[in-house]
Amino acid sequence: MRSLDEVLERHRQRLRKDHRVRNAGQLVSFVNDVGFCFAFTAAEGLPIPACFDHLSTNDEDRKWGWMWGWKDELAEEKKVYYGPILGRKPTFVSMRTLPVLYATHGRAGEPDDHLEDVKAGRISEIGRRIIEHVTVKGESQTRRMRAELGITSKEGRTQYDRALDEVQRLMYVARVKAVGEGREEYNYTYDLFARRYPEVLKAAEPIGSADARARILTRAVELAGALTARQLAKLLDWGDEPLRRAMERLEAEGSVVRRPHGREAILVLARYADAA
Repeated sequence: MRSLDEVLERHRQRLRKDHRVRNAGQLVSFVNDVGFCFAFTAAEGLPIPACFDHLSTNDEDRKWGWMWGWKDELAEEKKVYYGPILGRKPTFVSMRTLPVLYATHGRAGEPDDHLEDVKAGRISEIGRRIIEHVTVKGESQTRRMRAELGITSKEGRTQYDRALDEVQRLMYVARVKAVGEGREEYNYTYDLFARRYPEVLKAAEPIGSADARARILTRAVELAGALTARQLAKLLDWGDEPLRRAMERLEAEGSVVRRPHGREAILVLARYADAA
C-alpha cells in the first residue's frame, strides 16, 4: 500500500500530465476543465493547479510572456475570469464556475451589499471608497481613480493596492481591461462586479451559499486529492465557521474522509482514504 503522500503526488502529477497548454485556446480549455487555478505560480503550501506547471515550455521568460498577455486578452473577452481570488493570489476561474464562487458570499447583488462587510471589518475604509467611487463614476482607470480619491503618499498607494485586491477578492469590483502603452502608462480599468457580470449574478441567484461552498470545497479537494483545514482556510478565506460547516457537510455526504496527518487532520478524497 502506498503512503498518502505518494498517492497524492501521483494524483497531482497525473493532472499536470493531462493538461498541457501551448496557446490561449488551450488555456481556456484547461481553466474550464479544472474550474479554478492559480494564474501564474501556486501559493506556497497550496497544491491547487497553477498555470506555470502546465505550460509547454521550460523557458521562464516565455511563460511570463504568454501569461501576461493571455490574462488580459481572455479576461476582457470574458472567456475566463481573472482576479486575486484563491489564496489572495492571481487566479483564473471558469465562467461556468464563477456563479458558484459568487454565490459563496450569499449576496443578492444590491448596491448597498458592501456596507455589511464594511461594518464587519472585512472591507477597509479605502475599499469602501473604491466601491462607492466606481458605483458613481462607472468603469475607471485605477491610477486615475487613486488620484481622484486623493491618495498620493507611498503608504497610501500601498493601502490602495491592498484595498483593490480586497474588493476584488470579495467580488464587489472586477478588472475589465488593460490600458496604456509602455511600463509607465500600463494599468487597468475596473468596474462593479455586478455591472461587469450581470449574467453571473443571474446564474448565482438560485444557488444557496451553503451549497456553493460545498461545491467549491469539493472541487478544491478533487484537484488536490487532499487538503488540511489550514490549507483550505488560506485558499478560500471564508472564515472559520462557514469552512467548518462546509467540511462537515462533505464528510456527511461521504465524498471526503477526515484522517490524521502529521499534527493536523486532513480532508481526503474518499477513494484515497485507505492510504491515509
